[in-house]
Amino acid sequence: MKREVKEIYLLRFVACLGIVLMHSVTLALNMYNIEEGPQFVILTSIQLIFMFGTPLFIFISEFVIAFSYSDRLPKKFYVKRYKYILVPFLFIGFLDAVLKSIESPTIEFAKKLLLNYLEGDFHGYFIVIIFQFYIIHPFFVKFIVSRYPAHKVIITAFIINFGYLAFFNFLDPYKYFPYLSYISLQWDFFNKMPFPAWIAYFVVANYCGKNYEKFLSLLQRFRHLLLIVSLITVSILLASQLSGIITEVHSKRIDVILYTFSIAFLLFFIASTRRKMPKFIIFISRYSFGIYLLHPLVNSLLKIFLTNVIETLSVFSVIAISFIISISCSICITYVMSKWQFGAFFVGQLTNNGNSSNKDAQLPIQQS
Repeated sequence: MKREVKEIYLLRFVACLGIVLMHSVTLALNMYNIEEGPQFVILTSIQLIFMFGTPLFIFISEFVIAFSYSDRLPKKFYVKRYKYILVPFLFIGFLDAVLKSIESPTIEFAKKLLLNYLEGDFHGYFIVIIFQFYIIHPFFVKFIVSRYPAHKVIITAFIINFGYLAFFNFLDPYKYFPYLSYISLQWDFFNKMPFPAWIAYFVVANYCGKNYEKFLSLLQRFRHLLLIVSLITVSILLASQLSGIITEVHSKRIDVILYTFSIAFLLFFIASTRRKMPKFIIFISRYSFGIYLLHPLVNSLLKIFLTNVIETLSVFSVIAISFIISISCSICITYVMSKWQFGAFFVGQLTNNGNSSNKDAQLPIQQS
């Protein structure tokens, strides 16, 4: 039995809360229609600082698989993930289409549902990405890891990832592809859905998980550089935004890649220095998948209420209210659903008391 990777708890905790905070800021920006000025700069900067959430979840997903199943995937690996990850994706995509069509009369439910499932036109697109890597994983291990040196594979992955995202970051689709119908939708789809947009996170996570002890040793060796590198990469991220080099606020920016790794490695090192994780961090980590799936839906309903009292609230009050209520409600819904026999098919499966020795867990942390 491999020992528990307690560091994953902290990574999930930070990634989960970072995504919720980022979406809370988005809600405030939309409600107050803030598009320029000092407040806009501050809020978009906060969003950028927490933009590592989705790529960090991709890193975590492959790290756990590479650590737990270094040789081959267990039986029913895909069956369990279809049941407890893909089915919740379909359910939440359906609810998102319902809420969006109610919220805006111009949105047709059937069209929005198809966009959610086929184009990843809602926050659940992350699940489609990790499923691509679930499929790629055994082929990667058999045909790449076993045949080529790690440093060459990692360098190649970074070149592919940077090159792929640079194409979408710096090319104006309306200038070069004006003849394409629905160019905005197609551009967004190809920017985020195909696996090359995230390949570096997958590859590095695989080697880190497969060589866990060596990975921790390297972090310990370069521990004095981790915080410095994180500060440098976040400075580059904010500078490129403020200077107008890259103006889109999303996780598919080329400057987010190195920033995400710097945060992941820093968090890993911090967690490795602790004997065990605090119970609160483990608690949030247990519910992270449910929080991820449900909090945007809670925000959609919360927006209806907040719109009626918007004149009495400040922007930062809305952010705080959204952050606290969306997390709390998501946890409560996930807890209640987990008590139902079929609840895991709707909101995912909880790990057992923060311990993932059960292989049925949606993201196992240790192998039994």
